[in-house]
Amino acid sequence: MWVQRIFHVANAVLVCAAIGFAWGQHQSWSATGGSLFGWVVVTAAVVFALLAALVWAIRDYRAWIALGEGGLPSNIFGWFAVTAMRPMAGDPYDQSVFADKLGGSTDQTFLGDLPTRAGPRPTVAPHAVPHRQTDQIPDRGVMQQLSNMFDGIVARNDDRLHYQLSQYEKHNQAIWLRDVEGGNPATGLGGEIGHFHPSDGSMHTILSPSDAKQVLDKGWGELHSMARFKRIFPTETFVMLYAPAQAEHVPVIRDIIEAATRYALPRGNNSIKG
Repeated sequence: MWVQRIFHVANAVLVCAAIGFAWGQHQSWSATGGSLFGWVVVTAAVVFALLAALVWAIRDYRAWIALGEGGLPSNIFGWFAVTAMRPMAGDPYDQSVFADKLGGSTDQTFLGDLPTRAGPRPTVAPHAVPHRQTDQIPDRGVMQQLSNMFDGIVARNDDRLHYQLSQYEKHNQAIWLRDVEGGNPATGLGGEIGHFHPSDGSMHTILSPSDAKQVLDKGWGELHSMARFKRIFPTETFVMLYAPAQAEHVPVIRDIIEAATRYALPRGNNSIKG
């Protein structure tokens, strides 16, 4: 496989670099009268650090590939890109990024009082893209209920909604407004309302600030770690909804997706058929 060949080449480059560094250290150490033991210790430390970095990179790459396809190509170049994003990642529970919009002129509330999600939050992979959870994966029956829930929202409102490829995921279908230009400009999403990920059952959507706050507070989701960067995502309330851990979670998630749909529609004309 060509990806494995790239890693073999990278391994060879790192080893050669380590050897070159070691030889340079030896020359420098000899010129200044340094001991052979000190030179060996420094060289061994450098070689160990380089090899440890290579082992980490291989393991992280494999873990990233296992998450499935997302907005970046599933190859070594996509991994390099997502690795470069890591220093920019924000706290997925930091509500200060949208706190100034709570109760503002563009804020709306569509959700009633949500129940608190029982149990711990699922573990979410450390990679910004694709944004996926790694445990609490629904069984096939619950996953089908989730898919049916999305289909039902679109079918009941097909005069205003339709399926189209996600502009963020690029591999998964998303719910879109038919009238993209007539949507609520406060969402900043250009017509895309939300999508779910067949690989783990999690979802992405954009909520109003007040609804996003309740979803985070009640444990139903978290912010995308890159949501605070407007050049990547259009709003600070780009939320991951966790996969339903049980069938009873699906109706709550339906309420949240319907709230996102109403938020995306024009203000004052955002009723939908439930």
